[in-house]
Amino acid sequence: MGNHPFSLGEFLNYVVPLIIIWIVNRYYRSYLKFFKQWPLTLAILLIPMWLVLIYNFGWLTFGFNVLPFIILLTAFMLGLQLFYMVREIDRFYFQSYYLPASELIFSILTAHLVGLILLRWWTFIR
Repeated sequence: MGNHPFSLGEFLNYVVPLIIIWIVNRYYRSYLKFFKQWPLTLAILLIPMWLVLIYNFGWLTFGFNVLPFIILLTAFMLGLQLFYMVREIDRFYFQSYYLPASELIFSILTAHLVGLILLRWWTFIR
């Protein structure tokens, strides 16, 4: 296990997402609906940051990169979701799959990120 000491960089890993969420909700909420057919959500904007945080916390907790495993699991679950969605419809449009897929990606990444943060706290305290 890569038990690294607490640093300013790790503190920023905890604080910067909260600041970005607050800034987007406060000042940029109206811009998320700019494209009517392809609306953005806060979850879509946070997916790249979640990937970076998973990478960082994976290194801090385990000492190696866990991101490829999480991306593989996410791709598998997206494939299952797409399989069940296509079975129920006659014609597939990516526009109808766009928001459910991004919600699933955000949910999976959030669950893994919360798990890594809790595991990091547990390994740091212990």
